Amino acid sequence: MNYEPLIEKLMQHYTGAHYSKEVEAAKGDFFERAGTFDEASVDFELKMAQFTDWYLFIRPMQTTSRASIEMVLDDPHFVISETDRPLYLNLRNSRHSLFEFQKLKGDDVYIRDLFTGFKYVIRKSRLTQGFNKDEYFEARLIPFEGGFVFSNAFCFHPSPVSKFILKEVKRVNKLPEEEQSEAREELISRLFKMKNKHEQYRHLDIQHIYSNESKLKL
Repeated sequence: MNYEPLIEKLMQHYTGAHYSKEVEAAKGDFFERAGTFDEASVDFELKMAQFTDWYLFIRPMQTTSRASIEMVLDDPHFVISETDRPLYLNLRNSRHSLFEFQKLKGDDVYIRDLFTGFKYVIRKSRLTQGFNKDEYFEARLIPFEGGFVFSNAFCFHPSPVSKFILKEVKRVNKLPEEEQSEAREELISRLFKMKNKHEQYRHLDIQHIYSNESKLKL
């Protein structure tokens, strides 16, 4: 199942003229986290997928304090057919987390959630390249027919910082249960920012960027 046409339809709607101020504010926030990019950038498509994912699934709209995906099922201006309604519900129920790649078997990708330890098999995955056992990665899993598929947004973290990531995951998991959901998203967001700062400041030791004492104030 390819959810991208539905995600593209969502993006067109929630970046339309009615949401111009939201888009302007969102771009400023995202560029601060990910750095500026344009169509000439080698990572343009990846950055656009990351921005789309963050804008639709994570960022609260200033006018409603709800993410776009939380608004869509009761948005009178967004037409959803009865056939597509369960698919949009699946999008709303997606799982965003940090994962460990375990193995590739044919087109099936085996991964483990770092926070919960739960293992997933992405059957007949459209995406099978770029995974490494020593690199943790951020991804979104979308339910489909009893299983899951990947969205197009990924963030792979270099292997030298895996110990730091695991330490931070353990810290979050020790928090009271009611605080963990928000803390997980905060950690994923901070690691995303660290990855992009590493891309911008290649001359700095990566351990000085992926750090709780970073001089970059991450």
